[in-house]
Amino acid sequence: MPTDPAFRLLEYAAGGAVERARSLDPGEVIALVERAGLRGRGGAGQSTALKMHATRTNAAGGGAYVIANAYDGDPGSPLSRTLVARNVELVRAGIAIAAYAVGAQAAYLYLHPEATEARAAAEGATASDDSDGLITTALGPGTFMGGEETALLAVLESRRAMARQRPPWPAEQGLLLRPTLISSAETIAALPFIVNEGPEAFRAVGTAAAPGTKLVSVTGAVVDPGVHEVAFGTTLGQVLDMAGGPMVSLKGIHVGGPTGGILSARHAETALGYEELKAAGTHLGSAQVRAIPVDTCMVREAAKLFAYLARESCAICVPCRVGTKRVQGILDGITSALGRPEDLPWLGELGDHMREFSLCGFGITAPSILRTTMAEFPDDYRAHIEEQRCPVGTCTPTRARRYETMAQP
Repeated sequence: MPTDPAFRLLEYAAGGAVERARSLDPGEVIALVERAGLRGRGGAGQSTALKMHATRTNAAGGGAYVIANAYDGDPGSPLSRTLVARNVELVRAGIAIAAYAVGAQAAYLYLHPEATEARAAAEGATASDDSDGLITTALGPGTFMGGEETALLAVLESRRAMARQRPPWPAEQGLLLRPTLISSAETIAALPFIVNEGPEAFRAVGTAAAPGTKLVSVTGAVVDPGVHEVAFGTTLGQVLDMAGGPMVSLKGIHVGGPTGGILSARHAETALGYEELKAAGTHLGSAQVRAIPVDTCMVREAAKLFAYLARESCAICVPCRVGTKRVQGILDGITSALGRPEDLPWLGELGDHMREFSLCGFGITAPSILRTTMAEFPDDYRAHIEEQRCPVGTCTPTRARRYETMAQP
């Protein structure tokens, strides 16, 4: 599987794609996207054409909105802000094409407030593109949940970034209760290429189930961390090699950002793809691929991630608000030599409740951390619970920690 695709989002020039799209019937544009097999790059992998068609159908002449989500709530995966900063013309052309296809009269490019280079590029492009004043740059609140698709609707409506019940879906009732197409900036940026070069050219890269390329953020114990563009189907090992390869022996590969699963190093041959990652126990998520060194305690790693998730939960639903904190507490207890054998089934039950009853993808996918670390690294949990020791010596029992604190002058 090639890791050096000919089509690159970060470099492709839109080159008259908006005019070409507007020379077609809106339904023809959506048909091109359907033939290309474009799937959402925001993590869920939904059919972009299906979302476009639903938005246009529900608008029924009454107007709609398009939102290009370039928020990057995961601080370790600055994919969208990198794309906007380096090729804002492509993103804005994609927004204009999407707006024409779904019958939208207004559109938003939604950014993280810390994405200063992307914001400057977006605002500098307003006078030079052909979007007819269609696009407004909007800033989110800076929290992780600010990028969740229903939470960002709340932000644009001047409310707190909290998830809401679905259905109705945004394509039915989105911004100001109007049909709204919400797609990642990376997804929307593929539209000019599809319109200019055709669906077959888009399908020439990637796999049959996931055509095209994907921006990934390679972090952790690698030589040259950063953002790379790879073809779908590239293995996780090849992704790490694009960043210079691991600096040390690896214990695991964390895929998908804070809510993604941690796979053992044997998954280096797993392909970067929606179905392949799901089968391995994780998901594409924010497309962060993090190399975890061999001297890492995976129980402590899971506890650190759940501490972050507990802070970042929007707290609107009980399964997520309470579940993340309860999981964090149990994991902290295990790493503090307070673990009990019954903790493991209890963690599994909490994860099941979060996955089944949480309101949005944040709480639904967070248990991936539990499932994968417990399945892939059972010896780490066993050492803590059965032997009251950390397998790599990084976790300090509660009593020892308290003593060290009291002993300080």
